Amino acid sequence: MPKVSIVKGPRQPDAVAILGMVRRAVDLVGGMADIEEGCTVALKPNIVTGRLSGRGVTTDPRVIKALIRLALEAGAGEVLVVEGSGYGAPTAEAFELSGIREAAERGGAEVVDVDADDLVAVDVPDPLILSRVSVSRRFYEADVRVNVPVMKTHDQMLMTLGMKNMKGVIPKPQKRLFHRVGLAKAIVDLNKAVPVDLTVVDAIHAMEGLGPSFGDAVEMDIVMAGTDVYSLDVVGARVMGFSPDEIEYLKLAAEQGLVSLDGSGIEVVGEPIDAAARSFKRPPMDLAPQEGVIIIEKGACSACRGTIRSVFYDLEQMGLLGEIRGLVIVVGPQAEPPEGLGRRPLIMGTCLRHLEKAGRYVLGCPPNNDKMIEAIKELSS
Repeated sequence: MPKVSIVKGPRQPDAVAILGMVRRAVDLVGGMADIEEGCTVALKPNIVTGRLSGRGVTTDPRVIKALIRLALEAGAGEVLVVEGSGYGAPTAEAFELSGIREAAERGGAEVVDVDADDLVAVDVPDPLILSRVSVSRRFYEADVRVNVPVMKTHDQMLMTLGMKNMKGVIPKPQKRLFHRVGLAKAIVDLNKAVPVDLTVVDAIHAMEGLGPSFGDAVEMDIVMAGTDVYSLDVVGARVMGFSPDEIEYLKLAAEQGLVSLDGSGIEVVGEPIDAAARSFKRPPMDLAPQEGVIIIEKGACSACRGTIRSVFYDLEQMGLLGEIRGLVIVVGPQAEPPEGLGRRPLIMGTCLRHLEKAGRYVLGCPPNNDKMIEAIKELSS
């Protein structure tokens, strides 16, 4: 029976308290039992983009430093901190701005940029959509793999915890492929191809609302851990106030016999779910800011979705939001402008370059806000 631990700490815990929380959460599910003397341990945080680093957005560096210490105490000969940031964010920059590089190096670990690492093609057992995935070699070949997500809402998947966080071990071109073929199915395939030995959730500060980057930070002062990522995500969904059957990739995992959505067969240790649970504010799934604006979206990544929301916010601050009625934006690798649209649409993103003659095209992954606003003004004049 898989165990999932929930450990509640003091308010605004310092580094010492966080070390104790991480240690207890890990110990409750079996500790670092898989670590043998001299082995390599790879930690996979959530950085996303360094420019938006902070509470609830990126993994707390103190959690990473605690796990490095625990791994070295258990006998690890090498600890790696492996990550590939999101679109439009160089991973090396994200490591710096998030504070993860400093925490890793001070703790005695080496950082590995997935986008600069050698890749290994891994077969997917019983695939849903992808028969093979390309993965960071150093992460895949580590003796022990540890997933360290942040507890967050997500404007495409409702929530992001352990399973979704694994997307950072693949390079950016593969991330685009995931969105093109179907993100939820690809997430399940990735987790089957690259199983982890331990998942430790940073919920010191979580995020609600417009996750994964633009939402509101909420102080939870919680660390969760589990050796089965699917079970951990089922419990994590309930801690966030969501029903696991609302999460598309969890439903797919359950259909493949990887987990039971009702929680049967999962032992929760430490705090009970009810004592830790909070009703998280749901992310807005609709991108259109007002009546009269049409967003044609299919498979768009969180970077482009975030850009659209950021652009509309900028237009509101400029007093221009009311002047864009009738605007049509086409976004996402699977999106296409419908026939007989009646007006020229804004086509955004590198993945839609093949449609650049179908409207006012803005290049970028994601496009620059200023370029988007320039295009919107042109189309609205």
